[in-house]
Amino acid sequence: MARAPRSIGIFKDAETDWAFNRTLAFMSEKAAEIGECLYTARLIDERDGDSWIDEWANLGQRVEALGDESLRNGHTVSAREAYLRASNYWRTAEYACTPSHARFQETWQRSVSAFRKACPLFRPEIQVLEVPFEGKMLPGYFMRPDDSVRKRPTMFAVGGNDSSLEEILIATGFSAVRRGYNFFTFEYPGHRGAVHLYPDCVKRSDYSAPFSAAFDLLGNLPGVDDRMALSGYSYGGYVVSQVATRESRVKALIPDSPIMDVPGLQRSSRFSRAFRRMPRGLLESAVDRKLRKTPVLRGLVYYTIWSWGCPNFGEWVDWKTKLENVITDEVHKIKCPTLALVSAHEGAFMVEQAKSFMEKIGSAEKMLHLFTQEQDGSYDHCQLDNISRGQQVVYDWLDDIFDYKYVG
Repeated sequence: MARAPRSIGIFKDAETDWAFNRTLAFMSEKAAEIGECLYTARLIDERDGDSWIDEWANLGQRVEALGDESLRNGHTVSAREAYLRASNYWRTAEYACTPSHARFQETWQRSVSAFRKACPLFRPEIQVLEVPFEGKMLPGYFMRPDDSVRKRPTMFAVGGNDSSLEEILIATGFSAVRRGYNFFTFEYPGHRGAVHLYPDCVKRSDYSAPFSAAFDLLGNLPGVDDRMALSGYSYGGYVVSQVATRESRVKALIPDSPIMDVPGLQRSSRFSRAFRRMPRGLLESAVDRKLRKTPVLRGLVYYTIWSWGCPNFGEWVDWKTKLENVITDEVHKIKCPTLALVSAHEGAFMVEQAKSFMEKIGSAEKMLHLFTQEQDGSYDHCQLDNISRGQQVVYDWLDDIFDYKYVG
Protein backbone atom coordinates (compact mmCIF):
# COMPACT_ATOMS: atom_id res chain seq x y z
CA MET A 1 0.00 0.00 0.00
CA ALA A 2 1.30 3.44 -0.88
CA ARG A 3 0.16 6.98 -1.63
CA ALA A 4 2.47 6.98 -4.63
CA PRO A 5 5.79 5.28 -5.47
CA ARG A 6 7.59 8.60 -5.15
CA SER A 7 6.80 12.29 -5.03
CA ILE A 8 8.59 15.41 -6.26
CA GLY A 9 11.61 15.50 -3.98
CA ILE A 10 11.17 18.86 -2.25
CA PHE A 11 11.28 17.18 1.18
CA LYS A 12 13.18 14.05 2.21
CA ASP A 13 10.36 12.43 4.21
CA ALA A 14 7.84 10.74 1.90
CA GLU A 15 4.67 11.89 3.70
CA THR A 16 5.96 15.46 4.01
CA ASP A 17 6.80 15.58 0.32
CA TRP A 18 3.44 14.06 -0.61
CA ALA A 19 1.58 16.60 1.56
CA PHE A 20 3.45 19.40 -0.24
CA ASN A 21 2.61 17.92 -3.63
CA ARG A 22 -1.02 17.59 -2.53
CA THR A 23 -1.13 21.32 -1.78
CA LEU A 24 0.47 22.20 -5.11
CA ALA A 25 -1.97 19.93 -7.00
CA PHE A 26 -4.81 22.43 -6.66
CA MET A 27 -3.09 24.90 -8.98
CA SER A 28 -5.38 23.55 -11.70
CA GLU A 29 -8.36 24.96 -9.77
CA LYS A 30 -6.74 28.32 -8.88
CA ALA A 31 -6.22 27.17 -5.26
CA ALA A 32 -2.39 27.17 -5.22
CA GLU A 33 0.49 28.88 -6.97
CA ILE A 34 3.91 27.38 -7.49
CA GLY A 35 5.85 30.51 -6.50
CA GLU A 36 4.07 30.83 -3.16
CA CYS A 37 4.40 27.12 -2.42
CA LEU A 38 8.08 26.77 -3.31
CA TYR A 39 9.00 29.91 -1.39
CA THR A 40 7.24 28.58 1.68
CA ALA A 41 8.80 25.13 1.32
CA ARG A 42 12.30 26.67 1.41
CA LEU A 43 11.54 28.22 4.81
CA ILE A 44 10.46 24.94 6.43
CA ASP A 45 12.57 22.65 8.61
CA GLU A 46 10.78 19.38 7.91
CA ARG A 47 11.87 17.88 11.25
CA ASP A 48 10.20 20.74 13.12
CA GLY A 49 6.44 20.45 13.08
CA ASP A 50 5.92 24.03 14.22
CA SER A 51 8.04 25.21 11.32
CA TRP A 52 5.66 23.52 8.85
CA ILE A 53 2.57 24.80 10.66
CA ASP A 54 3.80 28.37 11.09
CA GLU A 55 5.09 28.88 7.55
CA TRP A 56 1.93 27.57 5.86
CA ALA A 57 -0.22 29.56 8.28
CA ASN A 58 1.83 32.70 7.56
CA LEU A 59 1.29 32.16 3.83
CA GLY A 60 -2.43 31.55 4.33
CA GLN A 61 -2.73 34.75 6.33
CA ARG A 62 -0.81 36.83 3.77
CA VAL A 63 -2.81 35.53 0.81
CA GLU A 64 -6.10 35.94 2.66
CA ALA A 65 -5.15 39.57 3.37
CA LEU A 66 -4.55 40.05 -0.36
CA GLY A 67 -8.03 38.73 -0.97
CA ASP A 68 -9.48 41.14 1.58
CA GLU A 69 -7.75 44.05 -0.17
CA SER A 70 -9.10 43.03 -3.57
CA LEU A 71 -12.60 42.64 -2.17
CA ARG A 72 -12.51 46.08 -0.55
CA ASN A 73 -11.63 47.55 -3.95
CA GLY A 74 -14.38 45.65 -5.77
CA HIS A 75 -12.17 43.05 -7.52
CA THR A 76 -14.27 39.98 -6.80
CA VAL A 77 -12.51 37.46 -9.05
CA SER A 78 -9.10 38.32 -7.58
CA ALA A 79 -10.55 38.10 -4.07
CA ARG A 80 -12.19 34.75 -4.79
CA GLU A 81 -9.00 33.21 -6.12
CA ALA A 82 -6.96 34.51 -3.19
CA TYR A 83 -9.43 33.06 -0.71
CA LEU A 84 -9.25 29.64 -2.39
CA ARG A 85 -5.46 29.64 -2.12
CA ALA A 86 -5.57 30.84 1.48
CA SER A 87 -8.00 28.08 2.40
CA ASN A 88 -5.70 25.48 0.88
CA TYR A 89 -2.65 26.86 2.70
CA TRP A 90 -4.42 26.98 6.06
CA ARG A 91 -5.51 23.36 5.45
CA THR A 92 -1.90 22.40 4.81
CA ALA A 93 -0.83 24.06 8.06
CA GLU A 94 -3.39 22.01 9.98
CA TYR A 95 -2.16 18.79 8.39
CA ALA A 96 0.88 18.65 10.71
CA CYS A 97 -1.12 19.52 13.83
CA THR A 98 -1.95 16.74 16.24
CA PRO A 99 -5.35 17.17 17.93
CA SER A 100 -3.56 18.34 21.09
CA HIS A 101 -1.59 21.05 19.26
CA ALA A 102 -2.42 24.63 20.21
CA ARG A 103 -3.12 25.59 16.57
CA PHE A 104 -5.14 22.51 15.57
CA GLN A 105 -8.56 24.12 15.85
CA GLU A 106 -7.41 27.55 14.69
CA THR A 107 -5.83 26.39 11.42
CA TRP A 108 -8.86 24.26 10.49
CA GLN A 109 -11.26 27.09 11.27
CA ARG A 110 -9.21 29.61 9.28
CA SER A 111 -9.25 27.27 6.28
CA VAL A 112 -13.02 26.99 6.46
CA SER A 113 -13.42 30.74 7.01
CA ALA A 114 -11.25 31.68 4.01
CA PHE A 115 -13.18 29.29 1.78
CA ARG A 116 -16.51 30.67 2.94
CA LYS A 117 -15.35 34.18 2.09
CA ALA A 118 -15.04 32.91 -1.49
CA CYS A 119 -18.48 31.24 -1.59
CA PRO A 120 -20.63 34.37 -2.26
CA LEU A 121 -18.17 35.54 -4.93
CA PHE A 122 -19.09 32.69 -7.30
CA ARG A 123 -21.97 33.03 -9.76
CA PRO A 124 -24.19 31.40 -8.72
CA GLU A 125 -22.76 31.44 -5.23
CA ILE A 126 -21.73 28.29 -3.40
CA GLN A 127 -24.44 27.51 -0.86
CA VAL A 128 -23.40 26.62 2.69
CA LEU A 129 -25.81 24.01 4.05
CA GLU A 130 -26.27 21.84 7.11
CA VAL A 131 -27.42 18.22 7.28
CA PRO A 132 -29.38 17.56 10.49
CA PHE A 133 -28.29 14.26 12.02
CA GLU A 134 -28.56 12.89 15.56
CA GLY A 135 -28.94 16.35 17.07
CA LYS A 136 -25.96 17.70 15.14
CA MET A 137 -25.79 20.00 12.11
CA LEU A 138 -23.22 18.57 9.70
CA PRO A 139 -21.85 21.23 7.29
CA GLY A 140 -22.18 20.83 3.56
CA TYR A 141 -21.84 22.72 0.28
CA PHE A 142 -24.03 22.82 -2.82
CA MET A 143 -23.14 24.27 -6.22
CA ARG A 144 -24.98 24.42 -9.53
CA PRO A 145 -24.11 25.73 -12.98
CA ASP A 146 -26.69 28.55 -12.96
CA ASP A 147 -29.78 29.86 -11.17
CA SER A 148 -32.32 28.33 -13.55
CA VAL A 149 -34.93 25.79 -12.42
CA ARG A 150 -33.71 23.26 -14.96
CA LYS A 151 -33.29 19.77 -13.51
CA ARG A 152 -29.78 18.34 -13.78
CA PRO A 153 -27.81 15.34 -12.58
CA THR A 154 -25.82 15.78 -9.38
CA MET A 155 -22.39 14.65 -8.28
CA PHE A 156 -22.43 13.89 -4.56
CA ALA A 157 -18.77 13.43 -3.54
CA VAL A 158 -17.15 12.91 -0.14
CA GLY A 159 -13.61 12.78 1.18
CA GLY A 160 -11.68 10.17 3.08
CA ASN A 161 -9.64 9.89 6.24
CA ASP A 162 -7.57 13.08 6.13
CA SER A 163 -9.23 15.37 3.58
CA SER A 164 -11.12 18.56 4.37
CA LEU A 165 -14.58 19.35 3.04
CA GLU A 166 -13.29 22.44 1.26
CA GLU A 167 -10.51 20.42 -0.36
CA ILE A 168 -13.05 17.96 -1.78
CA LEU A 169 -15.11 20.73 -3.31
CA ILE A 170 -12.02 22.28 -4.90
CA ALA A 171 -10.83 18.91 -6.20
CA THR A 172 -14.07 17.82 -7.84
CA GLY A 173 -16.87 20.39 -7.38
CA PHE A 174 -15.62 22.91 -9.88
CA SER A 175 -15.08 20.12 -12.43
CA ALA A 176 -18.69 19.02 -11.97
CA VAL A 177 -20.20 22.49 -12.43
CA ARG A 178 -18.13 23.20 -15.54
CA ARG A 179 -19.75 20.10 -17.06
CA GLY A 180 -23.28 21.16 -16.14
CA TYR A 181 -23.70 19.01 -13.02
CA ASN A 182 -24.89 20.10 -9.62
CA PHE A 183 -22.40 19.30 -6.86
CA PHE A 184 -23.00 18.38 -3.22
CA THR A 185 -20.75 17.34 -0.35
CA PHE A 186 -21.02 17.15 3.44
CA GLU A 187 -19.09 16.31 6.59
CA TYR A 188 -20.14 12.76 7.39
CA PRO A 189 -19.28 11.32 10.85
CA GLY A 190 -15.53 10.87 11.17
CA HIS A 191 -14.69 13.33 8.40
CA ARG A 192 -12.40 16.17 9.46
CA GLY A 193 -14.87 18.99 9.98
CA ALA A 194 -17.45 16.78 11.68
CA VAL A 195 -14.98 15.73 14.37
CA HIS A 196 -13.67 19.28 14.78
CA LEU A 197 -17.20 20.49 15.46
CA TYR A 198 -18.39 17.45 17.42
CA PRO A 199 -15.58 15.39 19.02
CA ASP A 200 -17.97 12.45 19.49
CA CYS A 201 -18.96 12.43 15.79
CA VAL A 202 -16.28 9.90 14.87
CA LYS A 203 -15.96 7.16 12.27
CA ARG A 204 -18.47 4.37 12.59
CA SER A 205 -19.23 0.90 11.24
CA ASP A 206 -22.48 1.88 9.45
CA TYR A 207 -22.85 5.07 7.41
CA SER A 208 -26.40 4.46 6.16
CA ALA A 209 -28.17 6.88 8.51
CA PRO A 210 -26.04 10.02 7.97
CA PHE A 211 -26.05 9.52 4.20
CA SER A 212 -29.80 8.95 4.19
CA ALA A 213 -30.18 12.31 5.93
CA ALA A 214 -27.90 13.91 3.34
CA PHE A 215 -29.87 12.40 0.44
CA ASP A 216 -33.09 13.69 2.03
CA LEU A 217 -31.69 17.22 2.00
CA LEU A 218 -30.15 16.91 -1.46
CA GLY A 219 -33.38 15.67 -3.04
CA ASN A 220 -35.16 18.89 -2.05
CA LEU A 221 -32.55 21.30 -3.41
CA PRO A 222 -33.32 23.33 -6.56
CA GLY A 223 -32.43 21.79 -9.89
CA VAL A 224 -31.81 18.28 -8.51
CA ASP A 225 -33.42 15.26 -10.15
CA ASP A 226 -33.01 11.56 -9.39
CA ARG A 227 -29.74 11.25 -11.37
CA MET A 228 -27.49 11.25 -8.32
CA ALA A 229 -23.94 9.91 -8.57
CA LEU A 230 -22.10 9.08 -5.35
CA SER A 231 -18.32 9.31 -5.29
CA GLY A 232 -15.83 8.84 -2.45
CA TYR A 233 -12.09 9.36 -2.24
CA SER A 234 -9.64 7.16 -0.32
CA TYR A 235 -11.42 5.94 2.85
CA GLY A 236 -14.46 7.58 1.29
CA GLY A 237 -14.24 4.85 -1.37
CA TYR A 238 -15.13 2.37 1.36
CA VAL A 239 -17.84 4.62 2.80
CA VAL A 240 -19.70 5.22 -0.47
CA SER A 241 -19.46 1.56 -1.47
CA GLN A 242 -21.07 0.58 1.82
CA VAL A 243 -23.78 3.22 1.37
CA ALA A 244 -24.49 1.98 -2.16
CA THR A 245 -25.27 -1.52 -0.83
CA ARG A 246 -28.17 -0.01 1.16
CA GLU A 247 -29.26 3.23 -0.54
CA SER A 248 -31.50 3.01 -3.63
CA ARG A 249 -31.05 6.71 -4.47
CA VAL A 250 -27.47 6.07 -5.66
CA LYS A 251 -27.86 5.91 -9.44
CA ALA A 252 -24.14 5.72 -10.22
CA LEU A 253 -21.23 4.82 -7.95
CA ILE A 254 -17.62 6.01 -8.26
CA PRO A 255 -15.28 4.74 -5.51
CA ASP A 256 -11.73 6.12 -5.78
CA SER A 257 -10.34 3.72 -4.70
CA PRO A 258 -12.78 0.88 -3.93
CA ILE A 259 -12.02 -0.57 -0.50
CA MET A 260 -13.94 -3.51 0.96
CA ASP A 261 -11.70 -4.41 3.89
CA VAL A 262 -10.48 -1.48 6.02
CA PRO A 263 -8.68 -3.64 8.64
CA GLY A 264 -6.91 -5.51 5.85
CA LEU A 265 -5.84 -2.24 4.28
CA GLN A 266 -4.34 -1.02 7.55
CA ARG A 267 -2.66 -4.35 8.25
CA SER A 268 -1.01 -4.23 4.83
CA SER A 269 1.15 -1.27 5.85
CA ARG A 270 4.62 -2.00 7.24
CA PHE A 271 4.09 0.68 9.87
CA SER A 272 1.06 -1.13 11.27
CA ARG A 273 2.61 -4.61 11.14
CA ALA A 274 5.63 -3.50 13.13
CA PHE A 275 3.58 -1.96 15.91
CA ARG A 276 1.01 -4.77 16.13
CA ARG A 277 3.76 -7.08 17.38
CA MET A 278 4.71 -4.79 20.26
CA PRO A 279 3.50 -5.18 23.85
CA ARG A 280 0.89 -2.51 24.51
CA GLY A 281 2.95 -1.09 27.37
CA LEU A 282 5.75 -0.14 24.97
CA LEU A 283 3.58 0.93 22.11
CA GLU A 284 2.90 4.59 22.91
CA SER A 285 6.54 5.50 23.57
CA ALA A 286 7.69 3.55 20.51
CA VAL A 287 5.21 5.33 18.26
CA ASP A 288 6.22 8.72 19.61
CA ARG A 289 9.93 8.01 19.07
CA LYS A 290 9.28 6.76 15.56
CA LEU A 291 7.27 9.82 14.57
CA ARG A 292 9.27 12.52 16.34
CA LYS A 293 11.45 13.26 13.32
CA THR A 294 8.56 13.16 10.84
CA PRO A 295 6.05 15.64 12.30
CA VAL A 296 3.79 15.75 9.23
CA LEU A 297 3.33 11.98 9.43
CA ARG A 298 2.90 12.35 13.19
CA GLY A 299 0.07 14.80 12.64
CA LEU A 300 -1.64 12.40 10.23
CA VAL A 301 -1.32 9.40 12.56
CA TYR A 302 -2.62 11.13 15.67
CA TYR A 303 -5.40 12.85 13.72
CA THR A 304 -6.47 9.43 12.39
CA ILE A 305 -6.54 7.95 15.89
CA TRP A 306 -8.65 10.91 17.03
CA SER A 307 -11.11 10.58 14.12
CA TRP A 308 -11.80 6.98 15.17
CA GLY A 309 -12.56 8.09 18.71
CA CYS A 310 -9.61 6.14 20.09
CA PRO A 311 -7.85 7.42 23.22
CA ASN A 312 -4.45 6.01 22.23
CA PHE A 313 -2.49 4.25 19.53
CA GLY A 314 -2.81 0.87 21.22
CA GLU A 315 -6.58 0.88 20.98
CA TRP A 316 -6.47 2.10 17.39
CA VAL A 317 -4.40 -0.89 16.23
CA ASP A 318 -6.76 -3.29 17.99
CA TRP A 319 -8.65 -3.92 14.77
CA LYS A 320 -11.01 -6.48 16.28
CA THR A 321 -12.68 -3.93 18.53
CA LYS A 322 -12.43 -0.74 16.48
CA LEU A 323 -12.38 -1.54 12.79
CA GLU A 324 -15.04 -4.04 11.82
CA ASN A 325 -15.41 -2.17 8.55
CA VAL A 326 -15.58 -4.99 6.03
CA ILE A 327 -18.15 -5.19 3.20
CA THR A 328 -16.59 -7.98 1.12
CA ASP A 329 -19.74 -10.11 1.49
CA GLU A 330 -22.13 -7.19 0.86
CA VAL A 331 -20.94 -5.56 -2.35
CA HIS A 332 -22.98 -7.97 -4.48
CA LYS A 333 -25.94 -5.78 -3.44
CA ILE A 334 -24.54 -2.91 -5.52
CA LYS A 335 -26.65 -2.89 -8.68
CA CYS A 336 -26.17 0.64 -10.05
CA PRO A 337 -23.62 1.49 -12.77
CA THR A 338 -20.18 1.62 -11.17
CA LEU A 339 -16.83 3.12 -12.14
CA ALA A 340 -13.94 2.08 -9.90
CA LEU A 341 -10.65 4.02 -9.99
CA VAL A 342 -7.25 2.97 -8.69
CA SER A 343 -3.63 3.71 -9.49
CA ALA A 344 -1.44 0.82 -10.61
CA HIS A 345 1.25 2.27 -8.32
CA GLU A 346 -0.77 2.34 -5.08
CA GLY A 347 0.42 -1.13 -4.12
CA ALA A 348 -0.72 -4.71 -4.58
CA PHE A 349 -3.39 -4.59 -1.87
CA MET A 350 -5.23 -1.63 -3.38
CA VAL A 351 -5.12 -3.02 -6.91
CA GLU A 352 -6.29 -6.46 -5.74
CA GLN A 353 -9.11 -4.85 -3.75
CA ALA A 354 -10.25 -2.96 -6.83
CA LYS A 355 -10.23 -6.04 -9.06
CA SER A 356 -12.02 -8.16 -6.45
CA PHE A 357 -14.58 -5.40 -5.94
CA MET A 358 -15.39 -5.35 -9.64
CA GLU A 359 -15.80 -9.14 -9.71
CA LYS A 360 -18.14 -9.17 -6.69
CA ILE A 361 -20.51 -6.25 -7.33
CA GLY A 362 -23.88 -6.96 -8.90
CA SER A 363 -23.83 -4.08 -11.39
CA ALA A 364 -24.59 -4.88 -15.01
CA GLU A 365 -22.67 -1.78 -16.12
CA LYS A 366 -19.26 -1.56 -14.49
CA MET A 367 -15.78 -0.41 -15.41
CA LEU A 368 -12.39 -0.35 -13.70
CA HIS A 369 -9.88 2.32 -14.70
CA LEU A 370 -6.32 1.53 -13.66
CA PHE A 371 -4.29 4.74 -13.82
CA THR A 372 -0.65 4.63 -14.91
CA GLN A 373 1.89 7.36 -15.38
CA GLU A 374 2.59 6.18 -18.91
CA GLN A 375 -1.03 6.33 -20.12
CA ASP A 376 -2.65 8.85 -17.77
CA GLY A 377 0.16 11.03 -16.43
CA SER A 378 -0.86 9.92 -12.93
CA TYR A 379 0.45 7.41 -10.43
CA ASP A 380 -0.88 9.04 -7.28
CA HIS A 381 -3.56 8.03 -4.80
CA CYS A 382 -6.88 9.59 -5.94
CA GLN A 383 -5.10 11.13 -8.96
CA LEU A 384 -3.91 14.08 -6.91
CA ASP A 385 -0.98 14.44 -9.30
CA ASN A 386 -3.32 14.89 -12.29
CA ILE A 387 -6.75 16.07 -11.16
CA SER A 388 -7.76 17.03 -14.70
CA ARG A 389 -7.17 13.51 -16.05
CA GLY A 390 -8.99 11.94 -13.11
CA GLN A 391 -12.05 14.11 -13.63
CA GLN A 392 -11.95 13.52 -17.39
CA VAL A 393 -12.27 9.77 -16.82
CA VAL A 394 -15.04 10.24 -14.24
CA TYR A 395 -17.27 12.67 -16.10
CA ASP A 396 -16.83 11.19 -19.57
CA TRP A 397 -18.10 7.90 -18.12
CA LEU A 398 -20.88 9.57 -16.13
CA ASP A 399 -22.06 11.64 -19.13
CA ASP A 400 -22.64 8.38 -20.99
CA ILE A 401 -24.32 6.65 -18.04
CA PHE A 402 -26.76 9.54 -17.56
CA ASP A 403 -26.98 10.27 -21.31
CA TYR A 404 -26.10 13.85 -20.47
CA LYS A 405 -24.16 16.12 -22.77
CA TYR A 406 -23.83 19.67 -21.47
CA VAL A 407 -23.08 22.61 -23.74
CA GLY A 408 -22.11 25.58 -21.56
